[in-house]
Amino acid sequence: MNAHKKVMFVDDEEGVRLSWNRVLSEHGFDVTTAEDGAKAIKKLRREPVDVVVSDLRMPTTDGIELLQWIHDSQPTTQFILLTGYGNEEVERRVRELGAFEYLNKPISPDMLAAVVTAASILDLQPRVPDVEVAEPIEEAEVGTRIAEEETPREARPKSGLRRTLEIVGGSSPLRSSGSSSASSFRSSASWPCSGP
Repeated sequence: MNAHKKVMFVDDEEGVRLSWNRVLSEHGFDVTTAEDGAKAIKKLRREPVDVVVSDLRMPTTDGIELLQWIHDSQPTTQFILLTGYGNEEVERRVRELGAFEYLNKPISPDMLAAVVTAASILDLQPRVPDVEVAEPIEEAEVGTRIAEEETPREARPKSGLRRTLEIVGGSSPLRSSGSSSASSFRSSASWPCSGP
């Protein structure tokens, strides 16, 4: 299923890059790596990939700057951010830029492979920023639009892993607080990697 799907793993720690390269390759992905966001951008200009998995904190160009470049230059490329230093502000920013998923370290190899697989098989349309359209609103539509704007977060369409789990019939192991970070994936089987 993952044959011919190209994935780039970006992390400033060589051991982490080598380990995840091996894991994702064993799951059938064609994997390339980069040491930081700047080197990733250089490689992506030459050869785009289906999915980029990136660390947050790296020298020169960090994960958010890389995501911004992907958002602007290669909007059909899916992006997954891995971090040991996440917070709600970082999560909000990467969601605004269209990241497929935001995951807290540590994460198990099988879980990351599942998220990368989900990102690579969902045929998502290019991310397009919301645009205000100035069009007249019929009186009957006003109540409907207001109701849509006031829809609680839990009832809104899901993205990334939660949507994928619903599609394949799995239950979401994400925190019930409404946050989509996957810190609850931490377990004794988590991948032992250091760094941000």
